[in-house]
Amino acid sequence: MAQPQPRREDQELRQAQQGSKAPQQEPIKYGDAFAVKGELAAQPIAPRDAAAMRSAEDSVPGVQVPQESGGGFSAAAFMESAAQYNEAVGAVRPGQASDAAAKHGINVTQDAVPGGRIVTEFVAGQVVGQYAVAEAAPAQPDAAGANNMATGGAGQGDAGGAPGARGGPASARGN
Repeated sequence: MAQPQPRREDQELRQAQQGSKAPQQEPIKYGDAFAVKGELAAQPIAPRDAAAMRSAEDSVPGVQVPQESGGGFSAAAFMESAAQYNEAVGAVRPGQASDAAAKHGINVTQDAVPGGRIVTEFVAGQVVGQYAVAEAAPAQPDAAGANNMATGGAGQGDAGGAPGARGGPASARGN
C-alpha cells in the first residue's frame, strides 16, 4: 500500500519549527498589483505574461507608455519586474505563462476621445492599466507670425479657417 504524500503546508511548518530553512517568500500575484479578481487575482505574474504585455504595448502605433513619456508606469514594465522577482523566489519558471493569461489572452486597446486617445491594457479580460495619450499640439507661429505647418483650406492650421480668428483664414496661395 502506498504512503500518502505529505502536504506542502506540513513540510513548511516542520521546516520552520526545526529552523532548517527560512519560509519561502510569497510571489507577487496579479491581485497584489492590479484591481483584478477571480482566478487571475490568485495567480503569480509570469515571465511569458510580461513578454506578451510588452509585445502588445509595442504593437499599438504611436503610443508612448507613461514611464517612457515621463510619468506613471506601464503594465508591461511592472509585470517584467514582478516576473523576475517571482522567478527569483521560485514561484514561476523561466518562460512560464499564467493559466488565466494563457486561456484568455493579453491585449491593448485604444479608443479615440476628443484631444487624444485612451489606451487600456487587459490580462484575461480584466483591466490592468489605462492612461490617456494627448494628440500632438499644433505647430506654433514663428517670429514672423507664419505657421510652421503647411496650411490649406478650412479646418486646418491654428485659426481653424474661421474668419476673424487670430491670423484670419488659412491660405497658402502665391500671387
